[in-house]
Amino acid sequence: MRRVETPALAKAHTLARRLWLASSPRHEGQLHLAVDGPGETGMTTVLRQIGRIFEGIVRDQLPRDPTRVPVIHVNAPLAPGGKLDMSIPFADFLGFKHTKDPTSGSRSTDMTGPICHVMKTRGTRLVLIDGIDRLDNSELGTAFAYFDYLAAECDVCFVYCGTGAREMVNDARTGKRTAPPDTRSGSGGIPTLPVLPIPYSPDDHDLFHMVIKSFDEDLRLHQHAGGDLLALAEHLHRRTGGYMKPLAQLICHSAQEAIETGVEAITAELLDSQLVGVFDDDPLWPAA
Repeated sequence: MRRVETPALAKAHTLARRLWLASSPRHEGQLHLAVDGPGETGMTTVLRQIGRIFEGIVRDQLPRDPTRVPVIHVNAPLAPGGKLDMSIPFADFLGFKHTKDPTSGSRSTDMTGPICHVMKTRGTRLVLIDGIDRLDNSELGTAFAYFDYLAAECDVCFVYCGTGAREMVNDARTGKRTAPPDTRSGSGGIPTLPVLPIPYSPDDHDLFHMVIKSFDEDLRLHQHAGGDLLALAEHLHRRTGGYMKPLAQLICHSAQEAIETGVEAITAELLDSQLVGVFDDDPLWPAA
């Protein structure tokens, strides 16, 4: 099934264009963003959409160059033993082989020089950092010092994604700041795209109905009539809380079972038989 457009995904189109327009050399420094919200809301989908749209703009606006690397997408790494090296995910994305010290056998992880060389010579304009919430508090200073260095050295924009990303970025930078914050930019915080659960109530259901209608129109089950899924909107919200990841899984898993069993339609009973999209207040979830 196709990706369903949510408010955050719609906003990603605008933000990607803003990042493109702001990614040329600027005296005041590059624009950076955060994508923030609770888990399971589809933040990574939004982050990747920003990257895809940005890369599409580059492809449309600049002469064709098969060696260009306009966007880098990395996951914040875990740091076993407290040894965080942010150059490794960048090196992995770019396909660099990590060398080993012939004496100790340990990996030589300082890949910053080659990374900067590629970013400067291959036209990198945007870096996506996913899973920023995996960083331990003790690692924030090291990680953001590295990000800030790459941003300044290679003149690129960064988008940070993860639960609490906005607070983490602001805290990391505030902790290093020795001068008073710049009051001309309001709170001085990083611009943030919130990715939130979609609400549903008798007085606030239009947005959730729009999302369910998109799923409904994509279903190709033989016994499915247009609007059947919309009639289950309240049930779907009760099962998923309006979180996009479990909502998409619940509908897709149900559709798969409908095909496998020959029912060829999604019903409330079929939804209830799935093991995804269950919340603590759901009567299907036994009390502890």
